Amino acid sequence: MEISRKPKSPVSQSTRADDTAKPAAAKPVEKTPVQTAKDGFDSAPTGGARGSNFVDRPKGNFVDRPTGLPPGTPSALPASAFTFGSGHVAVRPFAESAARAPVTLQASATPNAKVNDLQTTTSTVSFDQDVKLDSLKLNLDLAHTYKGDLVVKLTSPSGKTETLHNRTGGSADNIKGSFDLAAFKGESTKGTWTLSVEDKARRDTGTLKSWSLDAAGQTTGPGPIEEPQKPLSGPPVIAVFDGGVDFKHSDLDDAMWVNPNEIAGDGIDNDENGVKDDVYGYNVGYNSGDVLRGSGTDHGTHVAGIIAAEDNGEGNTGVAAGKAKIMSLGGLYNGADLLTNFERGVDYMVKMKTEHGVNIRAVNASFGNEYRNPADVKRWTDAVQKLADADILLVAATANGNGSNLNNVPDMPANIDLPNVITVASMDKRNDKLASFSSHGDKVVELAAVGEDVLSTVPGGGWEEMSGTSMATPTVAGAAALMFAANPELTAAQVRDLLVQTVEVDADLKGKVSTSGKLDIEAAVAAAEATLTEDDTTVAGR
Repeated sequence: MEISRKPKSPVSQSTRADDTAKPAAAKPVEKTPVQTAKDGFDSAPTGGARGSNFVDRPKGNFVDRPTGLPPGTPSALPASAFTFGSGHVAVRPFAESAARAPVTLQASATPNAKVNDLQTTTSTVSFDQDVKLDSLKLNLDLAHTYKGDLVVKLTSPSGKTETLHNRTGGSADNIKGSFDLAAFKGESTKGTWTLSVEDKARRDTGTLKSWSLDAAGQTTGPGPIEEPQKPLSGPPVIAVFDGGVDFKHSDLDDAMWVNPNEIAGDGIDNDENGVKDDVYGYNVGYNSGDVLRGSGTDHGTHVAGIIAAEDNGEGNTGVAAGKAKIMSLGGLYNGADLLTNFERGVDYMVKMKTEHGVNIRAVNASFGNEYRNPADVKRWTDAVQKLADADILLVAATANGNGSNLNNVPDMPANIDLPNVITVASMDKRNDKLASFSSHGDKVVELAAVGEDVLSTVPGGGWEEMSGTSMATPTVAGAAALMFAANPELTAAQVRDLLVQTVEVDADLKGKVSTSGKLDIEAAVAAAEATLTEDDTTVAGR
């Protein structure tokens, strides 16, 4: 059964544990000595007081997840500098998001179909209208003696499945009534919905008399994508939204996405996307193609190496080495507040995917903060919805709150409840229990991955061990990259669901993450491969 995603809320954590650096002893490195990290997240230099862009760092190889500049910080550049115009079409600003009109729909079926022993009976209904679901209710009239024999499931047009009844009720008769299906929130109504009734025992039979779906949601007006999407090609691109990535590092130089329509160093916006010299990505804090300008480059470079560091016998090898490319979105902690910079980066990614054909499949967000202002929460949600509309998966780090439960905390962007969001806690280095520094929440965190003493790249050609949920999150992003590489036809929501469905259950995670499980990369990739059809295998080159 797929684990449903419950409503999420924002976090009261000043930061998320990410990294620091301790010299790596795990693997000998001959090329460049391991460095001691000094980035924009060290303690402020004067008397321990915080500067405008500093957070205190615990001792050891661990730092709190970065939060960036506080909300309301004046931007170093005018807002007009961040409009990604192409001469004829611009990405719609967030303030002009399309209005959505509420709508209710109903679809019903009266199959009067027999439910026989040890067989599965199915029935379908369809919606022609494309409505984003706020709520879904199923009304069911199923006559059957001994309802403990039955498993009843509903599957959406996207393939998402929710179990409504799983052999409960013992010898009682019939399943009749209404079911509220919060798990389908955010899904589109359009297409065919399938109800299945499986009788898993002998002697008692019944009849699926009738069933119906009551859907309530919103129609979407003209969205931010104002032109047909260009065809995507090449390996999946994973955006590292953070401090900038050292694209000259020997473990990353061949793993970077390179803009084929931009000429490096000529000071010209060759591809007319609104940014000059964005060869390896975009600096959101300074509106430039210089991704390494600003704070947090050790953090961003470390995250990138976990995802895609090359398998070249040096340092570490990334989860998706040779299978994915890294786009750097740097400057996240400079120039403007975290939320404003996040919106700018989202606009850039959506434009590059939909208008320039860049195969951006996921974005790694090893950052976050608590936002209690409803207007701010809406802005975060609207931004992540833009990613969902462009079919981009958001892999987000939960906080490093030393065992704190974030179920009722407004942590942005990790606790946003949309089908393209997967939130990650950290396992310890032995991968046998939740790391002591990690937060959790069985309503807001889906799974955990190793985030303690993770060896990865740092600027200048070195490698370091760092700890935090910031290190666990790119491990999941790398697994997602392998899944997109295995089957390019998978959507962000489908990859998210497969990651959830293939976890390895761990007793220590029960009640702490919604799946009670930790990342199983091999099982997740196998599940992605299992979705391939014969035609798909040709496309994927398998």
